[in-house]
Amino acid sequence: MRLAFVSPMPPSKSGIADYSAALVDALRAFAEVTVVSSAPAEFDPSSFDALVYQIGNNPYHTFAYELALRHPGVVVLHESNLHHLLVDFTIGRGDWDGYLREVEYEGGEEALS
Repeated sequence: MRLAFVSPMPPSKSGIADYSAALVDALRAFAEVTVVSSAPAEFDPSSFDALVYQIGNNPYHTFAYELALRHPGVVVLHESNLHHLLVDFTIGRGDWDGYLREVEYEGGEEALS
C-alpha cells in the first residue's frame, strides 16, 4: 500500500508534528509512506492508494487543510474546533469576506450578529 501522510513534522512547534513522526515510523511497517510536510509544488494523488491528513487548529496545518479540500482522503481531526485554522487562511491572508462566509456557513446567519 502506498500512503501519502500529510502533516506538519518536526521541527514544527506542534504536538501533532511530534505525534505524526512517531506514527509514521510505525506505519512504515505496513505501508510505503510518503510524508508531505508542507505545501507541495506538485501533488499527484493517483500515485497513492490512500491520502491521510492530520489536521489541527493552528496555522501549521493550513497546507494540509487546503490539500485535503483539493484531494479528499482520510482526515484525522485533532481538535473539535478549527476556528484558529480558519482565521489563519482567511483573515491572515486579508480575506475578511471569506472568514465571514465560513462563520455564517458554520453558525448560521445569527453567528454574524
